[in-house]
Amino acid sequence: MIDSKATPLHASTLPGFSVPIAARTALLFNTAGTAAAALAALLPLGVALYWGLADAADIGRQIAMAPEVIGAFGPVQRLVAALITVLTVLPLSWGLMRLGVCFRQFAQGRPFAPRGIAGLRDFAVGMAVAALAKPVGYTLLMLALTWNAGPGKRQLALALNSDMLLMALFAATIAALAWAMEKAAIVADENSQFV
Repeated sequence: MIDSKATPLHASTLPGFSVPIAARTALLFNTAGTAAAALAALLPLGVALYWGLADAADIGRQIAMAPEVIGAFGPVQRLVAALITVLTVLPLSWGLMRLGVCFRQFAQGRPFAPRGIAGLRDFAVGMAVAALAKPVGYTLLMLALTWNAGPGKRQLALALNSDMLLMALFAATIAALAWAMEKAAIVADENSQFV
């Protein structure tokens, strides 16, 4: 017999609803959330420090350019290169911050909470925007690095590599997973109203 006055088995819209979760699993999710937030903060800081401290010869080797093509690599070029690179990693940093929210919801036993699903979806969006920003950022970076080069040595380059394509594919997979979780939460919520 169905008790129509009983509390629904699943009601993700209720503020206190959660599924039982082992302390070890909660620790793992909290650690992942903290790591995602730390990485989100370290990415822009790391690339800014790189452009501030890296030697011009090292930069030339990394992007496979001869030192004479780069020309005089001054502080303004370093600042512009750092700004371009930071702008290309900011969407990923934002996505990682949002992923931290998702992990914290998982740690509290709320895998289908709207906040957690939105965090996962936002991570996918941030990752996709970062993947799309990489080729544009690379083109702008090449222009900035060769700005002071001699006549005929300025370069305009476009880079599409497997890293960018895999990053975009991974973002699409995570977005599909977030979509499936959102639909599952809606179905579970509807089913709980029939109990």
